[in-house]
Amino acid sequence: MISVPVSPYVELARWTLDRLGVGYTEECHAPVFNTLAARRHRGSTVVPLLDIGASSLGDAREIVDYYEQRAPEELRLYPADEVARAEVMALFDEYFDVLGVAVRAWAYAYQLPLRASTTRAWLAGAPRHERFILPLVYPLIARRLGRGLKLHAGSIPEQRAIIDTSLARIGARLADGRRYLAAGRLTAADLALATLLSPAVLPPGYRGPLPAFDELPAPMQREVEEIRAHPAGQFVLRLYAEERGPASA
Repeated sequence: MISVPVSPYVELARWTLDRLGVGYTEECHAPVFNTLAARRHRGSTVVPLLDIGASSLGDAREIVDYYEQRAPEELRLYPADEVARAEVMALFDEYFDVLGVAVRAWAYAYQLPLRASTTRAWLAGAPRHERFILPLVYPLIARRLGRGLKLHAGSIPEQRAIIDTSLARIGARLADGRRYLAAGRLTAADLALATLLSPAVLPPGYRGPLPAFDELPAPMQREVEEIRAHPAGQFVLRLYAEERGPASA
C-alpha cells in the first residue's frame, strides 16, 4: 500500500484491512514523492493506493468497497437491509467527500507553517533519499500542497464552519444515546467518521504519525479541545478505544 502515513484517508484503509485481517505492507512516502511511487503501481496522486496484483485500488473508498464485497457477512461494513444500507452509504459519502476534506484543509492551514513538526510527520517511515531531499525542498512542497488544497488567509474559519455543520448533524444523531451512527452496529460510516475527524481529535491508537498535542499552535490546541469535547469527538475517542484492533502484521 502506497501511503502518506499521516493521511486520515490512509488510516481509513488501514482500519478496514486490519479489521478483516488482510495482510499488507505499507510503503510510506512524503507528499509529492508518493506520486512517483504510485506510478510504479498504476496509480496517481491519491493515497492510499493498494496494489492487489492484477490491478490497483486507487483510494480508500475503492479499498472499502473491494473488501466489502469479499468480507464474511459478520464483518461487512454495510447492512444488508436496503434502507439501512442507503443511510450508511449517505453518511460515508458525507464524511469522505465533505467532512474529511474540510478537516484536512483546516489541519494543513495550521500546520504547513510549522516546518519542523510537519516534516517529522511526513518523513515517518519514508525512504532515506526522501529524508535527505524533503528538508531542502519543504517550502516548494508546502506551497504546492497549499495550492492544491486552495488554502488562503481565511481557510481556518472557512473550513471550521464546514466542520461545525457536520458536527452539529452528528451530535443530533448521537443525542438518543446510540453507540453507532446507524444500523445498531459498526459500519463504514463509523470508520469514516472516526478516521477522517482524527486530525481534529488526535485519538490514541491512530496508526499514523499525528503531531503531539503540545506541538500544535495554541489556537489549534483550543479548537482540538473543543472538538474532543463535542459528542462527535467523544464518539471518535470511544471507537478508537473500543473498536480499533491490533494492526495487521
